[in-house]
Amino acid sequence: MPVRKNLRIPIASYLLIKEIRFKKRERMSVGLESASTIGIVYDATNEKIYELIKRTVKDLRAQQKDVLSIGYYDRKELPPMRFSKLGMDFFTSKTLNWQLKPVHAVVSNFINIPFDILIILHSEYCLPVRYIAAHSKAKFKIGKFNQWNDFICDMMIDTKEDDSTAKLLEQILKYLSMIKNEYQKI
Repeated sequence: MPVRKNLRIPIASYLLIKEIRFKKRERMSVGLESASTIGIVYDATNEKIYELIKRTVKDLRAQQKDVLSIGYYDRKELPPMRFSKLGMDFFTSKTLNWQLKPVHAVVSNFINIPFDILIILHSEYCLPVRYIAAHSKAKFKIGKFNQWNDFICDMMIDTKEDDSTAKLLEQILKYLSMIKNEYQKI
């Protein structure tokens, strides 16, 4: 990682936290059974994670859920075999400003959709994904337990024994299916 980008990460993190800290939104706990719209935001740089999300979107749609995903690809261009499909969008590092904020119409549209559930899958330092998750108008946000997600998520999952995205997603879906209530304010 270039030195210039290394310097931007802590500055951008600080500015994001400062920007979002006092932002209010209506939080609600929503179970998988009750949800009709689900958003997934993730780091799509890794091919295995992309394939995992593709399968998950297909599985959730089979359950009659309206699912949209947006993936951040940490390169200037998408690889030739990866392109946006219906409900699976991408943005690249070329669309980031100096604060590592995504400035792309697809991102703005995704942020403004009031999903019932937003699933957040990223590494700790993926600021573009954190930016989307922090600004999303989703009712219920769920992601990995870490210090970065503390001010973003309504529910965090700790996967100490297995730090893989596949295990995290499995646990998220498991716990979402355990929530049996209709929309409830939290």
